[in-house]
Amino acid sequence: MIRIAALIFLPLSLSAQQNWDTVQIRLLKLNEHLYMMTGAGGNMALLTGAEGNLLVDDQFAPLSERIKEAIASLDAGAIRFVINTHLHGDHSGGNENFKKAGATLMAHDNVRARMVNGTMDRQGKAVPPRNPDAWPMVTFGGKLSVHLNGQDIELTHMDPGHTDGDVVIHFKNANVIHTGDAFVRGRYPIIDRGSGGTFTGYIRTLEAIYAKANDQTRIIPGHGALGTRADVKAFRDAIADIRDQVTAALKKKTKVEDIPALGIADKYDAELGRGFIKGKDFVLLVAEQLKAEQAKK
Repeated sequence: MIRIAALIFLPLSLSAQQNWDTVQIRLLKLNEHLYMMTGAGGNMALLTGAEGNLLVDDQFAPLSERIKEAIASLDAGAIRFVINTHLHGDHSGGNENFKKAGATLMAHDNVRARMVNGTMDRQGKAVPPRNPDAWPMVTFGGKLSVHLNGQDIELTHMDPGHTDGDVVIHFKNANVIHTGDAFVRGRYPIIDRGSGGTFTGYIRTLEAIYAKANDQTRIIPGHGALGTRADVKAFRDAIADIRDQVTAALKKKTKVEDIPALGIADKYDAELGRGFIKGKDFVLLVAEQLKAEQAKK
């Protein structure tokens, strides 16, 4: 159990281990003013234009200057807004630096609440509050609309999945969706129960993203390469298959700790086992989560 807890919070502590000198900020142009940005940590989106720049997620604090330089190479205007897709440090670690540079930080209500009050890890250990300069300044409950640089941008709070503050950002005019870690590629997802995540909610969120997209939608995942609606469906189907097999094992009274040995995720490891969580670890996480959800019924 302790090992899995450490895996879940690895992104939050990565900044103490990373050699930042080797990180390159890369830009993938999606249209004249919209880009996918990668570096170390969660994928970012950048909207440029005469009304100011908007950044979705900001990775780790030591990368802030490099991210700013990459943005300035495209548009020297101010970074007016930074949207956090959720609270994890590989997506929001640069908040303090961007706020000090004049950006307005935006996120779901639960993101601010957990940054202000602290949260819990899977073992019930307190995670301390963030520095006040990291706290979002504009928050919302269900949906928020932003209209900037000719884009109608819809921010939608999803069911508690990866965390309870997950937000999906839809650049409607460009037909681009940024999912944060509500959808990832090339790895198993993390369900951060300490921050309100649920496995059932994660699958519902994938279904909602699929419904929001069409066959031409380009989807920026929280991690991994640019994706499509078909990629979301394939990922959802794999995760749901694992859920169904774990559920069947629980119905047969198989002990939670014995379920990973059943080989449930073996056929997905080549595709999804490239992250730091492997199939057997993920199956154990799913079994624990489903067992806990059953206990609440």
